[in-house]
Amino acid sequence: MAKKSVQSNLVSGYSAWSRSRTIDEAHNIARWNPWLAHEWMKEAVNGTTIADYDILEKHDRIATKINQLWNRRKRFRFYDEKQFWDGVPPKMIPKCMSNDSYDIITNEEE
Repeated sequence: MAKKSVQSNLVSGYSAWSRSRTIDEAHNIARWNPWLAHEWMKEAVNGTTIADYDILEKHDRIATKINQLWNRRKRFRFYDEKQFWDGVPPKMIPKCMSNDSYDIITNEEE
């Protein structure tokens, strides 16, 4: 992704995206380029900790939306899976936090 810092006050350039902005842009680009969306989503959560819970939560929410978008495309007659995925089998965006049945409160009481 193109990221360029401002060199002077007279010439404006690109600024570095925040993690939240990178996730939003990945959601936007997912309509045309799934592999770039994968790359940007991975970049947005690279190096996050539990202190960045809001970013992890946003990543999972947007990952769900992107995966639903890609699954919904299969119903349209114009959709060509080989062209959209560049001949590679489709791969959905994994979530950072799993939604399994693990319950912290009940496990602490045991």
